[in-house]
Amino acid sequence: MAVAAEPSRRLVAKLNSLLEKGVIVRLSNGRYYRGKLGGFDTGSFNLVLEDAEDNEGRKWPIVFVGGGYVSEIILEEGSVFDAKEFADFLASQGGIGRHLIKVYEDINVVEVGKIIKISASGVEGSGPMAQKVHTLYMEYLRSKGLKV
Repeated sequence: MAVAAEPSRRLVAKLNSLLEKGVIVRLSNGRYYRGKLGGFDTGSFNLVLEDAEDNEGRKWPIVFVGGGYVSEIILEEGSVFDAKEFADFLASQGGIGRHLIKVYEDINVVEVGKIIKISASGVEGSGPMAQKVHTLYMEYLRSKGLKV
């Protein structure tokens, strides 16, 4: 039983990393939906897509897809933000102590001092430390070739 636990954990971690990202969900009947992955159930593999569009061009605010119909989930948009890489950037370029930095790789989030959260969406928090982290976040994005 222990052999199967690690691959299952990795699958869930990968699915978690797709949350709030643009995906294409292909169904076993040939249809597909394109939208933002809003949630999933690991037991049934049911999915929720937000701001979805089907293969006929119809738009839907929310679509629930039965897990038995899912044949593929394809990441449509890539993220330049890598939580582990950004944590290293904070420590090396920003002089922020590693004891203040926590990385949640499964959801691609960095936490600084338990009050600042950084993800592909940006920096959440306030105060001087949050401003410093935001400045470093912008530097990090520029170092990845983005114009910000």
